[in-house]
Amino acid sequence: MKAFFESIADVTLRFLGSIGDVFHFIGVCFWHMLLPSSYNPAMIMVLIKQIYFTAVGILPLFLAMSVIFGTIIIGVIVSLSAQYGLQDRIGRIIVAFSVDEFAPFFTALLIALRSSSAVNTEIATMKVNNELNTLKEYRIDIIDYLFVPRILSGIVSMVSLSILFAIIMLASGYLFVHFYLGMDLHSYKLLLLHAIELQDILILVLKGVAFGFVTMVIPIYSGLQAFNSYTAIPIAVLNGMVKLFIALFVIEVTSLLLQSL
Repeated sequence: MKAFFESIADVTLRFLGSIGDVFHFIGVCFWHMLLPSSYNPAMIMVLIKQIYFTAVGILPLFLAMSVIFGTIIIGVIVSLSAQYGLQDRIGRIIVAFSVDEFAPFFTALLIALRSSSAVNTEIATMKVNNELNTLKEYRIDIIDYLFVPRILSGIVSMVSLSILFAIIMLASGYLFVHFYLGMDLHSYKLLLLHAIELQDILILVLKGVAFGFVTMVIPIYSGLQAFNSYTAIPIAVLNGMVKLFIALFVIEVTSLLLQSL
C-alpha cells in the first residue's frame, strides 16, 4: 500500500513539474515577444516566411473549404431555424455560430493539422540533430530566431484566416438563404448588420489570438522534449498534437462557459 501511494505521489509530482516547465516556457516566449531587441532583421525574415507558409500557402484549400462548409452549415442553421419557428432570430443565430464559434475553431483545426505538426517535426528534428546546440554555440538566441517568429506567425495567421473564414462563410450562406427563403441580397446584408455586435468581433479576435498562440507554443515545446534519437521524433510529434487538441478544446469550452455567464 505504501508503494502504491508513493508511486501516485511520484506521478503527481512529475506531472506538476511538467506543467510548471510548460508555463515557464510560455512565460519566457511571451517576454521575448515584448522585447524590441527580439525584432532583428533575421527574425523578421523568418517571421515573413513562416506567415507565408502558415497563412498564404494554405489559401486555395482554405477558400474552398470556407465556401463548402459555409454553405452547408448556414443551410442547416437556416432550415432548423425555420423548422422551429425562429425566423426572427436567424440573423443572430448565423452570426453567433459562424463568427463566435465555427470560424475560429475550424481555422485552428486546419492550421494545427498543417502547420503545427510541421513545426513540431521541425523543432524535434533540429533537437535530435543538435542543430539547436549549434545555434547556441554561434550565440544565436533560439527563442528570438526560431520560437518567437513561429508564435507570432501563428497568431497573425489564425486571426486573419478566422476573419476571412467568417466573411466567406457568411457570404456563401446567402446562396442557401436566397433559394430557401427567397431573401434578396440587400435584405440578407441588413439581417447580418443588425445581428452582428462588437462582442462578436472581440470574441473572434481573442479566440484567434489564443488559438494561434497555443498552435505554435505547444508543438515547439513538444519538439524540444525529443530525445537524441530519430525514433523519438514521431513520439514527440504525436504527444504534441494530442496536447494541442486538448488545449484547443479547453479554450473552446472555456469560451463557451464565459459567454454563458
